[in-house]
Amino acid sequence: MELACKNLYMFFCGNLCHARFMYLKIEVVRYSGPSGQVVDDRRRHHTNIIMLRRATILLVLLFFSVSVRMEAQIWPFKKSSQEEKATRDPGTRKRGAGEGNLFNPFQPSGSSVSELRDDYIWSAKTAATSYHKAGNISVTTPSRYGLKEGLELSTWLGIDYRVPNLFLKNEISRGKLWVSSLHGVYSSWPGLNNASENNGNFLADSVSDVPFILSLKNQLIFSRPFFSSLHCNPHQPYLILSAALAFDYGISFDNDSVYLKEDQFKTPRSMSYLGEGWLITLGLMGDWQIQPYLYARGEIRMLGGNFPGEISVEQQSSVEYFPVSDFSVSGGYIIGIGTIDNKSLSILPFFDISFYFGKKQGRKRGLFEQQMF
Repeated sequence: MELACKNLYMFFCGNLCHARFMYLKIEVVRYSGPSGQVVDDRRRHHTNIIMLRRATILLVLLFFSVSVRMEAQIWPFKKSSQEEKATRDPGTRKRGAGEGNLFNPFQPSGSSVSELRDDYIWSAKTAATSYHKAGNISVTTPSRYGLKEGLELSTWLGIDYRVPNLFLKNEISRGKLWVSSLHGVYSSWPGLNNASENNGNFLADSVSDVPFILSLKNQLIFSRPFFSSLHCNPHQPYLILSAALAFDYGISFDNDSVYLKEDQFKTPRSMSYLGEGWLITLGLMGDWQIQPYLYARGEIRMLGGNFPGEISVEQQSSVEYFPVSDFSVSGGYIIGIGTIDNKSLSILPFFDISFYFGKKQGRKRGLFEQQMF
């Protein structure tokens, strides 16, 4: 561009000099004699018109060739250089170009995306544990905290006042099939004692003294995650199928007994809660990510023990919605099927709110504990 401008400039100067030379020559011819004055005037006028046209064309060409280069340096026509574009904030540049995270509105583009948790699909009933120093606080589902990688502490805050409980989940293996074990202890004594003193309506016998009761829980959990390269987050599964087998046993430290009114949901658990026997629970669970902010969860569990009917089946379904990245609202139902209290079907609504905290971390899995991502 600079070379073209110089050539045009030299050509323009050369034509101007030539025009001036012709003008001087005409002037000389004009005054060479009075007889050719009219002819010389016409010739000079015609030559001046030609030179003026040439000069006008050259000025127009020179103006457009220079303005193309100058407008990039003059505001508001100033354009960013390649160096400025390369050093500009990548997150802002991507959002401006429409290249942000279109799949998950809770995860902005840029370096902060690596710190946001992406394990919401792994519920408390799966074999996975929470990230180290991460977890959730919930009302009607387990509140969890990652003590370290592969080790999690949890409790049901919604019933802690009446049934204090504490559980520890330990991951055994990771791979195509995830395996973990859950061990815990809980006691129904505070709630039963309070109900006995205040004539609770769920007690069949309110005059008996409530013995101290301690219950133990041991559970084995298996989870099979399903991944997809077309999923918005290929490092996390879009579907998890789990199976769990739990064994609860209640121990009473006194000879007194407590009897509960028959209820479709309380009676199957009464043997372990009252310290009078055992309870076996077999469950099949599923967790599905519908959208980056919407999850569907379901479970079918069968309870067996020394209670009326001896077998009871429950089915629970819910959806969990994240209006923001660290807060969720869940809603659903629980259906109980059995021959307890002369009823074959009972239904309860389910509701929960959860607050999540902590940062994303890379999980290790496989025989040699390779990083998943």
